[in-house]
Amino acid sequence: MKRSLIQSVFILIFAVGAVAWASDGSDFASQLVSYRGPFGAYPYNDPNAVLGPPTRQVYDGWEQAVFTPSLVYPAWNVTPDGRPTVLTLGLGGEVVVGFDHKVADDENNLYGIDFIVFSNSFFQRAGGELTPTTDMNTVTLTVPASLNAEWLTVSVAQDPNGPWFTFPTDRAVAGDLFPTNPFAWDSDSKQWGEPLDFLRPVDPNLTLSDFSGLSVPDAIALYDGSAGGTGFDLQWLEPDDYAALRIDPASGRRWIQYVKLTSEEWGELDAVADVAACGDYRHPFPPGDLNHDCRVDLADFAILAEHWLVCTWQCNEP
Repeated sequence: MKRSLIQSVFILIFAVGAVAWASDGSDFASQLVSYRGPFGAYPYNDPNAVLGPPTRQVYDGWEQAVFTPSLVYPAWNVTPDGRPTVLTLGLGGEVVVGFDHKVADDENNLYGIDFIVFSNSFFQRAGGELTPTTDMNTVTLTVPASLNAEWLTVSVAQDPNGPWFTFPTDRAVAGDLFPTNPFAWDSDSKQWGEPLDFLRPVDPNLTLSDFSGLSVPDAIALYDGSAGGTGFDLQWLEPDDYAALRIDPASGRRWIQYVKLTSEEWGELDAVADVAACGDYRHPFPPGDLNHDCRVDLADFAILAEHWLVCTWQCNEP
């Protein structure tokens, strides 16, 4: 059976578009570049605690039980297998971490957020002690909502030696909204359910008052699939600092690769993540994706068909 040229191109686009996306690298800070104390006492004095993904399980030494971190229960102490969960930075302490790839100022990122910092802030709850089997349907946040937070100043760079560019503290600091919440709550079975997304930011337009008096499941619903953390958009830097970031010739985007966190009092750090989006280093646009929506479909074929016989130069040459 013979196919037309357009049919053949159409099939080729879909075949190429089916190629698996690249998946090399880590979505979380993976390099410990430098650090300076003072740090907290053990187990809060290990800078390696900030590498990799945020804490998903905590061993509570007082209760001698395993807890799941949530909006109302922060990461602390150690993991069930004995690893430190967070690093405590004392006054003037700092840690510098690096990614194994460029973190871009990507217009495809949800809400424009480019990376997320996870600490161990938590919402104050309205009375009652928590246990590993507490029904979160019955746990509510205070009225007005109150956050136990310890802020860290955040700076970024393209080179581990700088120059460093610091986010204005009246615009964004780590350890503020939104507390880490790794799992959804299953209200029917009354237990923690599906994992939430560490690479998806919470809507930065939400404010503390939006959480006032909510039950934990209703507060989680405001996260809209995110696992929390404080998001940062590179465009929140001072205008001159943002303009000083070099542009990656391959993507046409400004970028950073190193993040420095500095304590002005006492603050905790758990992890730093690159926001995932269509067209980023792990999810590049597939070949044939003419409209850059990260899928090859009839919409792309329509674009191809619309411009199929367009000619702009030397059109009459054989």
